[in-house]
Amino acid sequence: MKSNKSKILTNEERRALRRQIMNSATAFEKENRRKKYYVVFAAAASLALLMGLFFYSYDDQKQGLQEFVNKTPRVDPKTQSEVTVVLGDGENIPIDSNNTVQYSPNGANVILGKGKTFNQETLIDKKPIYNTIIVPYGKKSDVLLSDGTRVWINSGSKLIYPAVFNGENREVYLEGEAIFDVAHNAEKPFKVLSKNQEIEVLGTIFNVSAYLEDEQLNTVLKSGSVKITYLEDESKSFKITPGTLASLNVKSLIVERRKVDVDDYFGWRDGYLSLKRQPLDYIVAKLSRYYNIEILIFDEELSKETFSGKLDLKDDINKVINILNEATKMRVIKDNGKIILTN
Repeated sequence: MKSNKSKILTNEERRALRRQIMNSATAFEKENRRKKYYVVFAAAASLALLMGLFFYSYDDQKQGLQEFVNKTPRVDPKTQSEVTVVLGDGENIPIDSNNTVQYSPNGANVILGKGKTFNQETLIDKKPIYNTIIVPYGKKSDVLLSDGTRVWINSGSKLIYPAVFNGENREVYLEGEAIFDVAHNAEKPFKVLSKNQEIEVLGTIFNVSAYLEDEQLNTVLKSGSVKITYLEDESKSFKITPGTLASLNVKSLIVERRKVDVDDYFGWRDGYLSLKRQPLDYIVAKLSRYYNIEILIFDEELSKETFSGKLDLKDDINKVINILNEATKMRVIKDNGKIILTN
């Protein structure tokens, strides 16, 4: 796969392209404007797709978050090397070692990392501009949204959200795992959309794990109340109380609810992984994302073996694997940057 540098235009080139598009669009007759916008912006979108950008047409602006997600070229977080914010004009901005993003209350000012400030438009025709945060394997990030909601985003995840919430709802889209501390607003419910699931809240703290490659879709509530709807089917909607895990098996469509220790599901934010009879294949998936290293299990029986305890994710991967190895008899093989576990 080509490097990010080969995909990204310079800021000067982006601005020149944007000015060219805007000048061309405004030159047309009013009655032909919408049709011409489509042609001009379709060309820009094609270029954006080839260059790995996220240009977003005026027609798309008039649609909602889900339509934006469906039409945006998908970027696999595994292929990225740095936490990246994609602004509404398609500008890709890598963040430094301090992977924190903060939005002003009107969404127009964005502070990235250690004090880098960017300005952007937030609305076109009163419709929102969407931004995206891509967090690769081996990284974490957190973002303060324009409404005051704080989101901690785990490795291998992507969050899409409007620069400013101006509709009846506050909606974001998640691929991967994140912890949400939602700012209370009784007049504007907060919704987290993901594939096969919608979560609606007013103000609460919860963890969502919705990786596309995982068989289980998990939501754990720490405080407040949330309403979960699976597969866009209101008959499958239900509310959960604090201390509850709601889980959907995306293959069998079996839904499970049970009481859990919520700290076990929030530990990654603080740098540890708490285990209570978790199977090795579950643990390996977490470690692979967190450390950005491929870990393979060459034994089905070993993959189902369970472990309990706490892993300090501030340790290097070799020490973590050795701790697991002390709890069971398995062989650890290192091959071309991969770790192979077998009996």
